[in-house]
Amino acid sequence: MDIKLGEAAKELRNSLGIKQREAAIALGISDVHLCNIEKNRATPSPQLLEKYREVWGIDLYVFAWCMYGDVSKLPVNMRKAALTLLEGWKKQIKEATLNLQTE
Repeated sequence: MDIKLGEAAKELRNSLGIKQREAAIALGISDVHLCNIEKNRATPSPQLLEKYREVWGIDLYVFAWCMYGDVSKLPVNMRKAALTLLEGWKKQIKEATLNLQTE
């Protein structure tokens, strides 16, 4: 499966309600680099993936799989867990959004 990190990064940023430039600053990268990541022209480094975890508490790989993975390819007994995990990530994003609003 092709993990869509760029699409997940963009979905996360949009869910947080922040502009690309704001996200780039928070991540310590240029907005051009973030744009390239979000368009799947560049892959985030391990350090950048760690920065996503530090800044927003989100594991971009797991979030990407939850958002775009094919749950039907999982064993039947794992499908519910995968959907529950996606709901957990959505809750985490909502909490991060609230934290941004109170800063």
